[in-house]
Amino acid sequence: MIVVEKLKDYSIVRFTEPNSEIEFNNVGDLKTVLNDLIGKNEKKILIDFKNVVYIDSSGLGVLIDAVKRLNKASGEMGILSISKDVLDVFTATKIGQYFRFYKDLS
Repeated sequence: MIVVEKLKDYSIVRFTEPNSEIEFNNVGDLKTVLNDLIGKNEKKILIDFKNVVYIDSSGLGVLIDAVKRLNKASGEMGILSISKDVLDVFTATKIGQYFRFYKDLS
């Protein structure tokens, strides 16, 4: 399950289930949430990966599409609380360069 919270200027997208996976079977939920936020002209979006243990290429594709759309609109997307294993996927695929990474919200 995905929830969106507002904190200051940021819309924070959180995966509420422990050991969440972003993959072909459920990536549509993330795409819908991001499209809705971008459609509402949200400029600062953080994706909280605290509960995410896996992301596949379809999930990466949704994130890349959203960050490119945000960048064109002078917005930004960040990744929050990502595990080393999931960060390794971003690094290996070289898409980490498109995002700002945060350990926490402080």
